[in-house]
Amino acid sequence: MFVVRIAEIEVHPEWLEAYLAAAGTVGAESVAKEPGVVCIFPMQKKESPTSIRIVEIYRSEEAYKEHLATPHFRTYKEGTPHMIKSLKLVPMQPLDPAHADSIFKKWLPK
Repeated sequence: MFVVRIAEIEVHPEWLEAYLAAAGTVGAESVAKEPGVVCIFPMQKKESPTSIRIVEIYRSEEAYKEHLATPHFRTYKEGTPHMIKSLKLVPMQPLDPAHADSIFKKWLPK
């Protein structure tokens, strides 16, 4: 079963640009390099740019644990603590687990 989390992050304003670069890089690398990463989707609140939300979806708990040990995640995790005012990881569950994987089968037009 998928492991789904939403990271709720508040970034110190003076570190916002650097944090956005770090978060964007680790998400793209994770999806490209890790077969167990289904999605890492970082977003900013329009009305509050220092409020970041990251939807994270992993194929399994094992895939999540493997992700935490990767060099690209370790670089992000060790390089950003001073940028982050607060962090909350919110475990989620799909409303329709039997069909949860089907949402990623549709390709968006380029």
